[in-house]
Amino acid sequence: MPVNIDPNFSVYGLVQRVTQRETAEMHHRRTMNVISYEIENATLIDGAHTRIFSSFQRMSKFVPQIERYRMLAQRAESVYVFGIPDVRPPEIPNVTYIDLKPTDHLSKEWFLVSYGRDYVSALATEELSHIDDPDYERAFRGIWTFDPSLTSILETWLTRVVDARPLMIDEDDLNPVSQQAHIARILSRMETRTQQHTTSVADLQIQQEITNIIEADVRPMATA
Repeated sequence: MPVNIDPNFSVYGLVQRVTQRETAEMHHRRTMNVISYEIENATLIDGAHTRIFSSFQRMSKFVPQIERYRMLAQRAESVYVFGIPDVRPPEIPNVTYIDLKPTDHLSKEWFLVSYGRDYVSALATEELSHIDDPDYERAFRGIWTFDPSLTSILETWLTRVVDARPLMIDEDDLNPVSQQAHIARILSRMETRTQQHTTSVADLQIQQEITNIIEADVRPMATA
């Protein structure tokens, strides 16, 4: 889908600038992978009806997730997948592909934004290495947030970029009770992962990072 994307815009940069609280920071790719799966699982498993924006940097990185996204798209309000079109993935009902240029800053980012009345969350990461580096050398920095104001800003901007129909969901329309319930289920699943047997230093580091996130009790939506 041809869209007019500011080549300097950064989801990670916006998240980093706007929020000073209610976030969890991480550096391990596998931790980010766990988090992205759990953001998706809020819709795929728990039934949160959200609009989802997902960047895989390159469409070839998206290909292994096609069947998962086929199921996700059946439950989501809509799904938008960003990436450099090095391959052309198959059409999936309710999924719109957004082509990036290699010069776009977004092509260096792996992000996932989910927004709806009952659940909001965003993972924003920026690659410090190069996408063509060996996997063991690739390095990221990332921020995970449930902050409704920040996620609303991201959803509004991304909706405008993809020229989609506005959701017309204000921050006052969000359901804090449902949000907390989704977060509790997500953290419970993540806690289960930390209890699984680990054998390597890398596994232990990732386990510790996930444990730190859980212990930080990342529950940013106030119930006022």
